[in-house]
Formats: sequence, C-alpha cells, structure tokens
Amino acid sequence: MAAPVRTKIDLSQLDTPRPVLHLVPPLPEVEEPTPARSPGRTRVAEPKAPRRAERRRPSHSRVAACTPAIRRRRRVAAAILIGLGMFLAVLGFGSLAGALTADVVPDRTAVVWVQPGETLWDVAERSAPGYNTEAVIARIHELNEIPGNTVLAGQALQVPSAP
Repeated sequence: MAAPVRTKIDLSQLDTPRPVLHLVPPLPEVEEPTPARSPGRTRVAEPKAPRRAERRRPSHSRVAACTPAIRRRRRVAAAILIGLGMFLAVLGFGSLAGALTADVVPDRTAVVWVQPGETLWDVAERSAPGYNTEAVIARIHELNEIPGNTVLAGQALQVPSAP
C-alpha cells in the first residue's frame, strides 16, 4: 500500500504571484507487532472491521431481508395504527369541543309566542339557533316553570335568545 503524500504550503510567500507548494516525504510505515503464536496451532487471519469513518450505512438491509409477505403485514399494521391514531385524535377533539359548548345558553332573554303545531324543541331551535337545543329547553323550563314538555299555540314564553 502506498503511503499518502503530505503537502505543505509556505504561507510566507503569499505576496508573490505564485505560492510555492513543497512536497514532504511520506511518513515511514510502522509494522504492527504480530501476536505470539502457540506452537502447533495455526491461526486463520480474521478480516479487520472497517474503521468507523469507512463503515457504510446499510440503506435497506432490514427491508431487503424481509419477504414480501412480511413487508405487506408491516404495511397493513402501520396503516391500521395510523388510522386508529387519527380516529382517536378526531374523537378527542370532538369531545373537547362538545365539552366546551355543552351547556352554553345565551344570557339574553326574549318573549316569543308559540305558533300552531310548534313543539318546545322547535321554539328552542328558533330562539337560539346554533346552541345546544337540550340546554336551551332546560333553560326555558327554568324561566317559565313549565311542568312538562307540552306548550299551547299562542302561549307566551320567556326564552334565551341569541344576539
């Protein structure tokens, strides 16, 4: 194996039009001591492990070692896990949004008259659209002290109203 050539640049001559490049003789090769061998045994030379900088990273060695069936199973398992994770994330955001708006009812109130054929549910949806209808109905019960869910046509009710 040829020894690497070392070079040395003389920085003191940078003012000149051409810097001078000096070749330096190679370092002498140092022989590694051989380990003492026991008589009667011959050792088979083992290949040396490459240095850390010379090691090549295996690009797809784990994937290439798998059979197509194993790769397919891994893809299916990964797809199921990703789908389950997304489902749980959507479920969590939905329950969080429901918890934040569960019992929110408008503070303002107004007086409305029940139209013919209208139920208490219809009155609650008409007076506070976009709010939780069950919470609005509970608030109408509180404001008017209605014993049941029946209302009469033409009856005046105090209801929460959206601005």
